[in-house]
Amino acid sequence: MEIIQDQEEGFSARHRWSGWVNIWFSIVSVLVLVIALNYFSHRHYQRTSWTDNLQHKLSARTEQLLSEMTNEVDIIVFYDRTESTYKMVDELLRKYEHINKNLTITSIDPLQHPKLARKIQAKFRLSEEQNNVVIFSANKRHKIISQGQLSRVNVKTMERSDFLGERLFTSALLAVSNSEQPIVYCLTGHGEHSITNLNSSGYGEFGQLLGEMNTRVRDLSLQQQTTVPGDCRLLIIPGPKTELNLEEQRSLNRYLDKGGRLLVLLNHRSNGGIKSLLRFWGVSIGDNTVLDPDNTLGDGSITLKNYVYHPVVQALQKESLPVRLLLPRTVSPLPESDPLAAKQKMQPLIQTGQKGTAYRNFLNNENDSKPVVEAGPGSLPVAAVVERDTLAELKTDDLARIIVIGDSLFLTNQMIDKEGNRELAWHSVNWLLDRSNLLKTIGPQPIKNYRFEFKANEFSRLALILIGIMPLGTLAIGSLVWLRRRT
Repeated sequence: MEIIQDQEEGFSARHRWSGWVNIWFSIVSVLVLVIALNYFSHRHYQRTSWTDNLQHKLSARTEQLLSEMTNEVDIIVFYDRTESTYKMVDELLRKYEHINKNLTITSIDPLQHPKLARKIQAKFRLSEEQNNVVIFSANKRHKIISQGQLSRVNVKTMERSDFLGERLFTSALLAVSNSEQPIVYCLTGHGEHSITNLNSSGYGEFGQLLGEMNTRVRDLSLQQQTTVPGDCRLLIIPGPKTELNLEEQRSLNRYLDKGGRLLVLLNHRSNGGIKSLLRFWGVSIGDNTVLDPDNTLGDGSITLKNYVYHPVVQALQKESLPVRLLLPRTVSPLPESDPLAAKQKMQPLIQTGQKGTAYRNFLNNENDSKPVVEAGPGSLPVAAVVERDTLAELKTDDLARIIVIGDSLFLTNQMIDKEGNRELAWHSVNWLLDRSNLLKTIGPQPIKNYRFEFKANEFSRLALILIGIMPLGTLAIGSLVWLRRRT
């Protein structure tokens, strides 16, 4: 009996000792974990991004471009390494380099290497203040991306957000790798959206997108010259508010007859004098406003992804990415009664849902004018494409191409980054420019960075929970378990 008792006492002592070891091990483990998390969060918070779409991979468009590139490109990261965006730039470019070994990346800190910095500044004509830039160079051409371009600025808080690195770097590679730089003209003189205006109603962002697409953008007034320039690869009509006169319409017709390319963005209140021009090419423009109750958002805009298969919307359709329109008009085929209907080769691109309805006088502020239903409910086309042989007597194999979108507001600065609007602009322009290799994929989206921020009292409460309550709670639970086993 004594032997058994001694064994029980020894076992009980070992059991108590094991319990205390487990308790203190748990406490120490929690403390070590908390300290480690605080240490690494403080030291490396800039290196980790939480994104709204978990975008840690390159987009399909970037990967496609990198896989097809055969020329060598030099990339100079001319950057102060203490800047907050440096690590994001460096890590992104390493992903590029991993896919295409023809990229040579050189990182130069101008503060650590002042002599080399002066050589770089002289070679690329940089000012002394331009210390944080990324330079892409190939084929005797270069493209410079500044730190200010890499993120957006909240005008209210003056804080930067939305890292745009991939979008800009991919465009820079496209610019320095392609020798062709087509000239794009934008019609002016009729109250159109300005391609340089950065206000909410302007087209400044769209103008920057055209630059990223390696095009040269120029204004064109057909009131000052009677013909479209011979070097015009694409003419954009960005929402005219006043009418184009007959001579201007004739100039546009002559341009299209020679295989011209036209992107027409319709103002919600005016035809811009191009209704008769588009009728000749098989397109009927409605004097109406299209609503779609099943796809309407709180601000009155509508999101549509009812696409008719075509290279322009192929990628959008594949990704089920909608476009967001505001006050669109119907863009329909000519009625069968129209004598020009038999010659038309018009195809709808985007349609409303089954409850789409077109109202006449919807935007008329006169008291005696009430909205009336002009068309619908049903699937109503709000964008269309035309591709047609040019006049036979000109003996040309060129095809005239036209894209008509019944809303010019969707490309304003406040709307272009909504849903798939930027992508629709990208694919429309590339199709009109015969860039078929750039129509297959959706491009990179801005990466939104999120940061957990605490006020002083909130941080104190959090510290109390992590360092005080949790370890003490673990100790209390362990003690209860030990006491229960002891009894």
